[in-house]
Amino acid sequence: MNELRWADLWPVLCAVFAGASAALALGTLLARRYARAHRERFERAVAARMRESFLFIDAARLFVLQHVLAIAVTAGVWVASGQWQAALVAALAFGALPGLVLRGLRRRRLEAFRQQMPDLLMLVAGGLRAGSGLGQALAQAGTEIEPPARQELGLLLREQRLGVGLDQALGSLARRMPIEETILFASALRIGAETGGGMARTLESLAETTRRKLAIEGKIRALTAQGRLQAWIMGALPVVLAALLFAIDPIAMRALVDTWQGWTVCAVVVVLQGIGMALIRRIVAIDV
Repeated sequence: MNELRWADLWPVLCAVFAGASAALALGTLLARRYARAHRERFERAVAARMRESFLFIDAARLFVLQHVLAIAVTAGVWVASGQWQAALVAALAFGALPGLVLRGLRRRRLEAFRQQMPDLLMLVAGGLRAGSGLGQALAQAGTEIEPPARQELGLLLREQRLGVGLDQALGSLARRMPIEETILFASALRIGAETGGGMARTLESLAETTRRKLAIEGKIRALTAQGRLQAWIMGALPVVLAALLFAIDPIAMRALVDTWQGWTVCAVVVVLQGIGMALIRRIVAIDV
């Protein structure tokens, strides 16, 4: 009876083993393809953003470093908290960190370029009034001004030396620095080169207007600083309070992460906090 039973089960076991092996092989193949595609997308996107910010770092090494740190942080949070939900949140947050950092660096670079625009316009206008051509005035301004304006002017002049027309080079500058001041600067140079009018006077007027606008924006930022600080405090207060309560009475707070009701409360708090911060940012965002 036992021999007959094993003889009947043997084909079934072989079929199950073959199916599991095939599923494992297929899963491994799909995982490798997904990992390769994810790495290519990561390196391509991160390399493009770093080139925009003039950061020359190997994207492949950054990919490896980011994933090693993400695994380490996720494992550390899992061991420290004992909750897979917290580990998942840490993994997602750490996965979004490179994009947030690069986006912040990009915003800082754009803002630094905006602050340099009045000086850049005056330097180019001074070169034109001294009798230099437009290319010479741009080159002279590039040597006297600090980065990032120096880097952008150097790239513009390098494109012209490679045979790119002034109109196309200015368009590339406006795409790299998509702010209103750059568009006005490119338009002024383009129109002045085509019409041959008083380009120096136009640039000086634009520099004065830009300087006044930046001064007004600085006053507005100073007046609305309290509102922005309130948004940050409002966003950080629930997290800090939850951490303190977990440290003081972890047993009572365990229901917040062990039950679906607790996770529902956390989700509602996150949504309401996001809506509140968005409303505050909208109130303090005043266009000049």
